[in-house]
Amino acid sequence: MKKLLMLIITALFVMMPLASFAKNAISDEDMDAVTAEAGVSIDFTNVKLGNTTLSSVSWGDPTGFTTGGFTNPGYFGFSNFVFAGNLLELNGTMKIDVGTSGSETKVQIVLPTTYVGGQAGMNVSAMVRAYTSADLSNASAQKGGTISLYGFKTEVTGTLTIYAHD
Repeated sequence: MKKLLMLIITALFVMMPLASFAKNAISDEDMDAVTAEAGVSIDFTNVKLGNTTLSSVSWGDPTGFTTGGFTNPGYFGFSNFVFAGNLLELNGTMKIDVGTSGSETKVQIVLPTTYVGGQAGMNVSAMVRAYTSADLSNASAQKGGTISLYGFKTEVTGTLTIYAHD
């Protein structure tokens, strides 16, 4: 049995150089005709952006205005945001490829399915306020009511292509 095993191993070593002679070199012209696809794939599986907080968003004028004597700063906006649901969900594969058409090179990004507001929709509420500083979350800020957005959702899909031009 040992002699048979040694004979097989020896035959393999002897035949290896013969098999390597079967390979032929390929010319540069032939190599130019060879194409292959290579790219990057990024898989997003149930990626969710939730538990989002925002204390305030304001618009204002730090110098006020002179008509009527309102020369002190004033800001208007929203505070105490409450986000119920996921702000963003990603599912699928993002593919990134680079290609040339002879005179132009482009980067193509195939986007995964993206849900803004989540698949179920998101509810948002905030307090409408006015105050003397941009921080409308201050308890002294004047309250002007609430604003509510219910069931907000949208889906983003498609392909993004990036390239240089004149």
